[in-house]
Amino acid sequence: MLSLLGLAVRNLARHRRRTAMILAAIALGVTAVVGVRGFLNGLQSTLVRGFAEGTVGAMQVHAQGFMQSNEAAPLTPNLDVSGELLTKIEAVPGVKAAAPRITFPSMLSIGDSTAFVLAVGVDPAREQGCCPRRLDLVEQGRFLAGASESLVGLEVLRGLGGKVGGKAALLTGDVDGVMNAVDTDVVGQVAAPTQGEKKLVLLSLAAAQELVRLPGRATEIAVAVDDLDHVHQVADRVRVALGPTYDVRTWDELATVARDAVAIQNRALGVVTGAFLIVILVGVTNALLTSVLERVREIGTLMAVGARRRQVLFLFLFEAAALGVVGAAIGCAAGSAIVAVLGVKGVTLTTPGASLPQTLYPFIRLDFLLRMVALSTVGATLASLWPAWKASRLRPVEALAGVGGGG
Repeated sequence: MLSLLGLAVRNLARHRRRTAMILAAIALGVTAVVGVRGFLNGLQSTLVRGFAEGTVGAMQVHAQGFMQSNEAAPLTPNLDVSGELLTKIEAVPGVKAAAPRITFPSMLSIGDSTAFVLAVGVDPAREQGCCPRRLDLVEQGRFLAGASESLVGLEVLRGLGGKVGGKAALLTGDVDGVMNAVDTDVVGQVAAPTQGEKKLVLLSLAAAQELVRLPGRATEIAVAVDDLDHVHQVADRVRVALGPTYDVRTWDELATVARDAVAIQNRALGVVTGAFLIVILVGVTNALLTSVLERVREIGTLMAVGARRRQVLFLFLFEAAALGVVGAAIGCAAGSAIVAVLGVKGVTLTTPGASLPQTLYPFIRLDFLLRMVALSTVGATLASLWPAWKASRLRPVEALAGVGGGG
């Protein structure tokens, strides 16, 4: 087998033009797939971390039954956050921080103008530790510090004719359905990373608790983790620590839009990879069929000196496998170089529904490159089965005479 492999490599080196054309086709396809995968990695990482570190949190803790009654009763059941609950959550291995919130629909009034908004009461210090990317979304002004301050979505603020440094009032029904209002100082405007965040208003947790009359309580606790890749394992530990009276959900269970977007992108890449493999199959098959026709006498000579049919079969399979490995290696190197350059510079784009452009940093993982080499090798080998079998079926006498290649 080793001698056949050496002979296969020499045959490829001897037919340089054909070999170069096949390698170029394989390398080009692999480069395209690696580049797209690297871009999607950067896009998905930005999207996921935008939710996990900027809005939703890596996971959230609710009172059992809250998610089912959220639309009808957004303030119940709720959580007592005045005791040891936050400390208990933060003591779980893998948990980085925990931040209580109260989320409720409200009306925002500036002057004579009013708009429906989604208000979120947060603990300013804890929120920055749990969702540090909140700070990056402050497009003008600063983050919350005082109890009477608010941050308003820039589209809402502009639509109501307000400005940073002005006044605004929030009006909503409290936990008992009684209308209540609170005045706030607008200390900043925030950009929306997604369409659903455009009507967001942030205020201090203390002001929100007073507004909806839930002192010492919250509707959710956002939780940050040390490693987002292990969020599901950490969530399981939090469930064990808190018991069945609490509902713990990870970011992908809460931000289903992001989860579905990642799944769709991965399926699209699968289609691209499939098309690439088809190109390999067709290209390698045609090239090796041509090679068989051109090398009829050579095959006949091998058989005349004692080469068996299976050795001729393996000779062509080895040639195809070598083409797949080398072509994929070249493509992976070229694609990785492109991704590395883009990863340093970053790619700035505005995702649908966002208020401001974001910079994503493409990257590629070693396991994906190894899979691409394996797929290319297997694909090229499978594509060579018919030409290899055809070569092994040639009759030595006819092959030496230069006939039999077309039968």
